[in-house]
Amino acid sequence: MRLKNSLIVFLSFIIIFVMTFEVFALDISKDKEKLREINSKIEEVAKELKENENKQKTVVSEINRLEKNIQKLEGEIDDINDKIVETKSKIEKTKNDLAIAEDNILNKKEVLNSRLRVMYKNGQVGYMEVLLDSASFSDLLTRIDMVKRIFKHDVDLLKYLKEQRDLIEEKKLSLENYSSELVSLMNNIKEKQNKLVVSRGEMERVKKQLVKDHKALEDQEDELNKLAKKLEEEIRRKQSSRKYVGGSMTWPSPGYTRITSPFGYRLHPILKKKKLHTGIDIGVPYGSNVVAAQSGTVMHADWLGGYGRVVMIDHGGGIVTLYAHNSKLLVKEGQEVKRGQVIAKSGSSGLSTGPHLHFEVRKNGKYVDPMGYVSK
Repeated sequence: MRLKNSLIVFLSFIIIFVMTFEVFALDISKDKEKLREINSKIEEVAKELKENENKQKTVVSEINRLEKNIQKLEGEIDDINDKIVETKSKIEKTKNDLAIAEDNILNKKEVLNSRLRVMYKNGQVGYMEVLLDSASFSDLLTRIDMVKRIFKHDVDLLKYLKEQRDLIEEKKLSLENYSSELVSLMNNIKEKQNKLVVSRGEMERVKKQLVKDHKALEDQEDELNKLAKKLEEEIRRKQSSRKYVGGSMTWPSPGYTRITSPFGYRLHPILKKKKLHTGIDIGVPYGSNVVAAQSGTVMHADWLGGYGRVVMIDHGGGIVTLYAHNSKLLVKEGQEVKRGQVIAKSGSSGLSTGPHLHFEVRKNGKYVDPMGYVSK
């Protein structure tokens, strides 16, 4: 009986052990499944982070690519416009030359017709008959000289008429060629303008995407600040040693005084972080006039990285003003400009998310608060 009881206890222990093991194994299986799910999620997050990192790099590089494409198209359009003006001038000149040649033929034809009428009235009387009718030797010599003059005049007249006729044919052919060239140029510029519209539309889309992508926007801000710092040495190297021209500076965007972003460390409106701003941003519509804040010499008028199309003016005394993100530059390096002179048209070139004027004042290369030099 005791053996039987011991056997029952042993079997019960075995059953409990097996059941416990099964429950434990089941728990391990569940944990493994959870672990697989967690690892899968970690991989997905890592993949998303990598994609997002690549996307952030792509946004800024895409802006740079589109800017280069836009700049190239605008340059090609300017070249074509110059050729159109030149071709139109050639057409106008050719038309004038053609009109003159046609008038010349018309006038000389009158002379030729007069000669033919005289010959018709005199019938068959030719040069020989004129000479044979001479009354004396002296009269013969006179008549010979007269006949030579008439003959030379007739030959020159016919030669001139032929030259003018050939000239007219040449001018007509040139006119046709110039007209065909003009049509080709007009078609070409239309094609380039259509591509420019597409590129600008794509640029606007990418810049809107940039605003939504905070990391890429922050990268942009940091890149601009790096460029601003890098400019210090370049400005010091290029600026003149002359004295400051004197006087207060005029506002660089006539009619538009709203400052959308002040100078210095400020809370970025989108990133909600403290970011350094090396100048002031002025809200201006696309294509507005940008004027020189003070008289001076243009030390830079070209593309400048994230700043886009930039004008920098040396005013002497170590003072330099910078005007960025323009759509078009109206001055050249080395040019002397006057206070209030239009130097550019505002825009959104470079790393800019919308049309505005970024205005900086530099003293010995370092950026200072522009509001200490200009007032609204």
